Amino acid sequence: AISQAKLHQRIQLNAQKMRDELEVARQIQNNLLRQSMPDVEGVRVQAHCYPALAVGGDFFEVYVHPQGDIWLAVGDVSGKGVPAALFMASAISILRRELAQETSPEPEIVMRNLNSIMSDDLFSNTCFITMALARYTPSSQQLVYANAGHIYPLVWSHHQVVQQRSATAQSMMVEPNYLEVRGVPLGILLDWRANSGSLTLNSGEVLLLISDGITEATVKQEIKTNSVKLTSDTQPKSQQTSNSMLMQSGLWQLLLDEPTPFELKHLLARFRECTNNVQEDDQTILSLEVL
Repeated sequence: AISQAKLHQRIQLNAQKMRDELEVARQIQNNLLRQSMPDVEGVRVQAHCYPALAVGGDFFEVYVHPQGDIWLAVGDVSGKGVPAALFMASAISILRRELAQETSPEPEIVMRNLNSIMSDDLFSNTCFITMALARYTPSSQQLVYANAGHIYPLVWSHHQVVQQRSATAQSMMVEPNYLEVRGVPLGILLDWRANSGSLTLNSGEVLLLISDGITEATVKQEIKTNSVKLTSDTQPKSQQTSNSMLMQSGLWQLLLDEPTPFELKHLLARFRECTNNVQEDDQTILSLEVL
């Protein structure tokens, strides 16, 4: 009985030590992410990242280049926990080095360099990284973006949505602009190549980058917005699943009912409500609004 008690005590101590070490790892990983958003005239940036476990593979980056460009990225390392967190830390470090070049680089070149540096380690560990990367130039209002197998970012005029919602019940007719450029995830091929896309961001428009922990969250039944009830029935047939995932279309319905000014915290509170506050995957969301 005494030996069993000592064994139990040892197991408890080891478990507590592991929890303490994971908490330290969580704090270190959290500190790798930007703790404050840049103060750039005419632009508002917001971001939140929530790992499903103590540590995770989701990350975001916001970097202001000395030339004035604002860089935004959301990435997702395959898997969860400590292995994903280690690749996440490596990806952020390499990404920051690439963005800090004397001349602001092109997004597709940054992606290609990231893949070149990380592909051997990712491949040998059967991991990959999806990422959406965008460069916004305030002086020209030009947005250039590249995508490595990630969920498409979306752009919409929040000012227009709010105006139409107050004037008519037809706000559901407004559709976002999905930034549909394609590229394979990082770590799949030794030589990453893809085209970038570009557009002009006008005053009142919002760019939103997310991870699949948002769109693949399970929606509980009978949650309603002013526009539509969020259930699997609201999804197009091509997007319906037995698990009633939110999908991009469900997220858009939430966005249609967001007040002004646009606040990610408010959106996330409504998101938590319609997903029963259950988190099955890392969840990251990043926005840039042109004021």
